[in-house]
Amino acid sequence: MKEKYFLTVCTLGEHPNLLNCLDQLLKIKNSAFEDIEVLLVINKNRFPHSFDPGVIVRFEAIKGYSSVRNRAISEISEGGNLIFVDDDELPTLDWFNSLVYMHKRFPSDVISGPVLPALEANPFSYREMYKTEILKKQNGSLLKHTGTGNTLIPWDLIRRNLIYFDPLFNLIGGEDTDLSFKLQKNGTIIRFAKDALLREVQSLQKFDSSYKESRYIKDIANYSLVIRRHGSIAEKFWRFWTLVIRIAVHLPASCFIRSSLVSVKAHSKSLYVLISGNVVGK
Repeated sequence: MKEKYFLTVCTLGEHPNLLNCLDQLLKIKNSAFEDIEVLLVINKNRFPHSFDPGVIVRFEAIKGYSSVRNRAISEISEGGNLIFVDDDELPTLDWFNSLVYMHKRFPSDVISGPVLPALEANPFSYREMYKTEILKKQNGSLLKHTGTGNTLIPWDLIRRNLIYFDPLFNLIGGEDTDLSFKLQKNGTIIRFAKDALLREVQSLQKFDSSYKESRYIKDIANYSLVIRRHGSIAEKFWRFWTLVIRIAVHLPASCFIRSSLVSVKAHSKSLYVLISGNVVGK
């Protein structure tokens, strides 16, 4: 039996891979067995480019990660499962079939696949920092949280109004982790589809050490914010002491070792967010 899937890209329309990504999604639409729509949501009032008529194009004027994703959710019609793809990714039919296979095995679960760099030989990108951790995971294993760049959200969760990205995270990111924690509180399972691999075309910015440092700091600070909002007392306690210990370990070397300085800055900011609940940085 065919199911309906909305292959959805949320974008500012600025990444050079966008048209290639849409072209690959249209190829999947035209060759896969399932009922597929390709949905593009641009985070602007208008866009000076026309797209293939096979692409549903919508606009979201309120800038932010959460706003544009919530607009995408509002466009999903009855019975449609939502698959988020980022504009810098390279979708393939094998990727889609692997994601759908896992969805049909576990139709009530959120299904998330891995995202790895398109250029595997380059060890310096932000994605490479997490490659080993990703490859350790087993197919079908349960995840505590996930991103949205390669994730399937079943219609049942949309129908029950359980999918909503908090605008608090519009300009800082972390909206996907926040949603993951909320879903798990409601008993939703997030499951890993190891074979549903997407490759990411990375901009030069992501190889820059300053970008990786700022992204690292932002990510762990955002995680503390999510723990403060949704974590149990035990999770908050564990997060607090983990951060304190990491700061204490790296502090002595932070004056002359850059990695230790970055670690102290990151964990100090994360500790501040955990205690205060204030949003910091973009």
